[in-house]
Amino acid sequence: MTTIEDTKTEAAVVANLQRQADGEAHEPIHAGEIYLVPDGDGSLEIVDTDEWADTPRRITANRVVTDAASFASYVNRHKTDGTEVFAHTNSASIVAVIDSHEGTNRDGGWQKHRLTLSLEHSKPWLAWSRADGNWFDQDEFAEFLENRYSEVIDPDPARMIDIATTFEAKKGVDFKSGIRTDSGEVKLQFEETVKAKAGQKGELEIPKKIQLALRPYVGGPIYSIWANFRYRITASGLRLGFILERPENILDAAFADVVTDVVNGREDSDTLPGFQGIADTPLFYGKP
Repeated sequence: MTTIEDTKTEAAVVANLQRQADGEAHEPIHAGEIYLVPDGDGSLEIVDTDEWADTPRRITANRVVTDAASFASYVNRHKTDGTEVFAHTNSASIVAVIDSHEGTNRDGGWQKHRLTLSLEHSKPWLAWSRADGNWFDQDEFAEFLENRYSEVIDPDPARMIDIATTFEAKKGVDFKSGIRTDSGEVKLQFEETVKAKAGQKGELEIPKKIQLALRPYVGGPIYSIWANFRYRITASGLRLGFILERPENILDAAFADVVTDVVNGREDSDTLPGFQGIADTPLFYGKP
């Protein structure tokens, strides 16, 4: 028995075949347009031929750059009347919505074209921040200082190498105590036994603090930060380490300077290239 639904389906198939016979199915399609096409069961299917056009109807992109110069250059290259920029301090990121809304009583935007500035930490910053607060054996700490002495401002690098070498030379001796001097430095008292002879006593001086010159973000400026030396005398030997002083403050300041660079641009310098800022583009603090 033929139902009403079967009749509708058969009618649609017959109509479709008739259109093909009449040549309608071979009509040229204009790339970039949207078509309603019968799907054989009596309904219509939306077909978008945008991907076949020479250019898309609207720009859609989600780009990521890693420095202020690239961010500002891209925004200046693509900005529209509706472009808006959002800076978020906690995530150290800046997002530009190139096709955002133009404003009250003006055209809205699709908000499908975006650019994100995702800052990357420099290798020296990562090295010191990863070691921050950790305890090292003497040889481990000496190796760390030897590898990173070029980032130390005070004491001078030559003294840092000397301190590292001394730590290596005194490996395995019996440290007794530490005495803090008026200058803030620490004198570690030790006793070294040589071939069953009476112990030879001595002192090893280390500074209370070291001053570092670190670039928190790739492509950004260099900042000064202090690190406090720490030591611990245990049954297994001397343990050494350091604690960075308020690194979060340095990161906040570095991000604020990046935002300033993005807005105002930067003049040429010996270490960083200059570029034009986006001063005429609205900037808001938050996330889009």
